[in-house]
Amino acid sequence: MERVRIGVEASEIIDFDAPFFLFPVRHHSPVCSYHLKSVIKRYRPEIILIEGPENANDLIPVLTDERTSLPAAIYYYYKDKKKYISDDAQDYKCYYPFLYSSPEYNAIKAAKELGIKAEFIDLPYSEILINTAKGRGLLENEKRTIADDTKLAKGDFYKALCDKTGIRDFDEFWEKYFEISGLFESDEEFLAALHTYCLISRRQTSTEEMTADATLAREEYMAANISEALKVHKKVLVVTGGFHSYGLYERLKRGGEFKKKKLHIVPADCTGCFPAAYSYEAADAMKGYSSGMRAPFFYDSVYRKLEESAEPDGVYDDLTLEFLIKGAKACKERDIAVSIADVTAAETMKGGLAALRGIRESGLYELFDAVTSTFIKGEKNLSSSVPVELVSKLLTGDGVGHIGDSSHTPPLIADFEAQCTALGLRADTAVPQEVDAALFTTKKGLPLSRFMHRMKFLETGFAKRLKGPDLTSGRDRNRVREIWKYRRSPAVDSALIDHTTDGFTIEEACINLAAKRLLGERRAESAAVITVDCFLMGISVDDDLSLVTNILASDGDFFSVGTALYYFQMLYDLQGIYRYQGVNIVSQINTAFSKLISALPTLSDIPDEQADGVIRIMRQMYDLTGGILTSRRDELFNSLITLTSAGKKHPAVYGCAMGLLYAFDAKYQHNAELAMQGYLNGALSVKKQGADYLRGLFTAARDIVFSDNDFLRMTDKLITNMDSDDFMEILPSLRLAFAAFTPREIQHTAAAVAELYDMENESILDKKAVDEGLFIFGRALDDEIMKAIEGGA
Repeated sequence: MERVRIGVEASEIIDFDAPFFLFPVRHHSPVCSYHLKSVIKRYRPEIILIEGPENANDLIPVLTDERTSLPAAIYYYYKDKKKYISDDAQDYKCYYPFLYSSPEYNAIKAAKELGIKAEFIDLPYSEILINTAKGRGLLENEKRTIADDTKLAKGDFYKALCDKTGIRDFDEFWEKYFEISGLFESDEEFLAALHTYCLISRRQTSTEEMTADATLAREEYMAANISEALKVHKKVLVVTGGFHSYGLYERLKRGGEFKKKKLHIVPADCTGCFPAAYSYEAADAMKGYSSGMRAPFFYDSVYRKLEESAEPDGVYDDLTLEFLIKGAKACKERDIAVSIADVTAAETMKGGLAALRGIRESGLYELFDAVTSTFIKGEKNLSSSVPVELVSKLLTGDGVGHIGDSSHTPPLIADFEAQCTALGLRADTAVPQEVDAALFTTKKGLPLSRFMHRMKFLETGFAKRLKGPDLTSGRDRNRVREIWKYRRSPAVDSALIDHTTDGFTIEEACINLAAKRLLGERRAESAAVITVDCFLMGISVDDDLSLVTNILASDGDFFSVGTALYYFQMLYDLQGIYRYQGVNIVSQINTAFSKLISALPTLSDIPDEQADGVIRIMRQMYDLTGGILTSRRDELFNSLITLTSAGKKHPAVYGCAMGLLYAFDAKYQHNAELAMQGYLNGALSVKKQGADYLRGLFTAARDIVFSDNDFLRMTDKLITNMDSDDFMEILPSLRLAFAAFTPREIQHTAAAVAELYDMENESILDKKAVDEGLFIFGRALDDEIMKAIEGGA
């Protein structure tokens, strides 16, 4: 296929003498920018109109500001509080990116140079969303960019072209027949080919689809704006995505009065837009950007080279060679063997592939194929394909843009910078810094900590805690200092702009985000972690307690509610020293306690792996009734009585319950002893359960050991009545039973054991243990010697 066939219908759109000139583009295409620059010189418009939400018109000077460097973007947001889109009242956001190769950017840049006006003419972002059907257009998988070229790479026409030309995909087809070949065509030839391709793609798209994704509503609005401009200007240049060109042409050709669509009333604080730094990586089609081109830095480099060159000859050949050499250097830095001979072979191959494929110069795909064939040694696999990945990264680019006009700083970034200044943090450098937050001994310590936790909660990447108390994991709770590492990178600004839909200050964004997460949460444990985050951030979300209360009420997982209770108790203990004035934590503790107390009697017989968790929660509940929840002691006591009366009982949980009853009332020692006697008098399997019973008992009431030594005697009886193998089986439980004993209690226990065996206390504690097998062998040997002596006598 020599080129896309020029159609009569497409050719009639191109008229340099007409009052309006429709210029079709693929977003971020160098060849479109190249011909657009030429058309502007020839057509000499009085105004340039550009596809893009019109509510960003005041930001056009920011994009063309000499201090602004690309990639940059316009960030749009919309809060659907009036539920125009759905009853979910969700928040929406997206970007409109600009690269140096973007035709839209070059249009506004040319307008500035000519001293004429440039305007965006599309529906506002909120209106596009409102006119879009569910799951279509910008509402399909929450698209993050407003530009969309995907219709050009859909349908049977595109597939037939690829089959006929033997090309692998749309991007490769586009580069061959438009990006490279188009540079050597006249404006008329290039535009006719592009109009034809877009027109055929449009005819393969149903009216239903164009209605559902708001294409027709947008075109009606853009046509009305063009019509308004034609009343004032004699020559109007219109730059839009190629898919829209014919739709606009048909409307404008019909003429007549255009009735501009009445827009929905949206509160001022629910919609807006800001200029934002963007990155080449985010603009890469391979990273999910629907209208992006693969390797955006490569194509940006193509356009910048075109601007420097008098003629397009050699631009692609020279650039692909440059990136080939850069790729070889990158491989050398990674100790990957790529020789000069490999580079020479790759250069020869990419040129040969271009000739074989009928391309005037070697492009991106010839470069990739040449690198794959010459830089990879042996079979291609994950490890050997590193050279291709390195070259791909170079072609994608790692640059981040910068917005030069600070007067248009988004509110969250402005608040961030103001707080950094107030707290003495450096927000003007990307070099990592460290800061020490003395939580309770300096005036600035707690506010600094809360700010860092807020930035962490918003996932900005700004702050990382190196040392300090970790309340979520329960580690280092007694530390009184936090050490943070922080760094302002472009990603920090991007993350803050993304959270503009959550609020206009850092605090407001954190409050709203925490509330959203609580609304979407079903597990009490996770809700409690969010509450801990709010505690650390010094914010209050659930003032009426309805959110967490509902989660606790609906969560049927005993362990999830038990973990939540642990977090609430911890926050209660710390709220004074952290000067937290948030929600009524006691109320949350009561709610969790009520949920647990009703479930506790049903947990008498549980799997072994859950026993320790139940014991931990039972101990915590008992501790609470000794302090915060004194009035609920009787409830817990009765619940434990019910649990111990159950038919089947896990020995460790049963032991813990008996220990807690003894802690409530010492007279229950007798009941605990009777239960232990039952284990001792049972079969071997029951005796083994006695060790678990002791583990649970001693976990809840260690002092029961020292009351009258009865439990030590029973423990001794349990051990001495077992052979070696059975003893080794119960040893882990016995170790755990005594694990919580303090050094003083261990000494006390040793003294009691020594008394049982009429030994010295020190010998129990200090004497080295004798191997049991050796002891048995020695005793048997002693018996044999005594028999021999007695026989000799």
